[in-house]
Amino acid sequence: MMSAFVRRLAMGAAAMSTVVLTACSVLPAPESLTYYQLPAATLAAQASDPARQALIVQVDRPYAERALASSRIIVLPDGNQLSAYQGVRWSDDAPALLRNRLASALRDTGQFRAVTLDSDALVADWELSGNLNAFQVVYVQGAPRVRIQFDAALRDQRNGALVQTRRFTQEEPVQGTAVPQVVQAFGSAADALALQISQWLGSVPVSARTP
Repeated sequence: MMSAFVRRLAMGAAAMSTVVLTACSVLPAPESLTYYQLPAATLAAQASDPARQALIVQVDRPYAERALASSRIIVLPDGNQLSAYQGVRWSDDAPALLRNRLASALRDTGQFRAVTLDSDALVADWELSGNLNAFQVVYVQGAPRVRIQFDAALRDQRNGALVQTRRFTQEEPVQGTAVPQVVQAFGSAADALALQISQWLGSVPVSARTP
């Protein structure tokens, strides 16, 4: 026959199991996320003079405010209120995505001896940095558009002297409202922005470097 102590112990264990199961049942289910890379097209090679082809260019991760410096896909559905698409993320944060896209595009053009990142342990001639002010979906007259705005700064890395600055803004209409269509529009806008920046760097006189 089961003793009173054993019965009380068994009843307590059963009650504890019920509490644990109840607590587990009210925990929120983990969010299911889909990750997207930034689509990219290969830029065509660009003519370059021998002096430019001797340069090494370093592309830095641009500065961005907290909302943009994340992997969320940001949207402004109305006015200045920031929101984000649910259940989706970029494969990296937006500043890193843009840095990597610009570096890849500059390598495609073949204008320089090498194109490096700020995470590489190499000494460059020119340093491309700046502020990422927009990397988001906006609505213009009810239609979604991707907007990227980058304030670029080109410096002589040997002494930190500022060579040139320029603001680049690119918008691309979204062909639909589904997230894959939004992502594709981001890729097209980033490609166009990268082309503008590569052309700009191709026009900066190498003699503009501070001796």
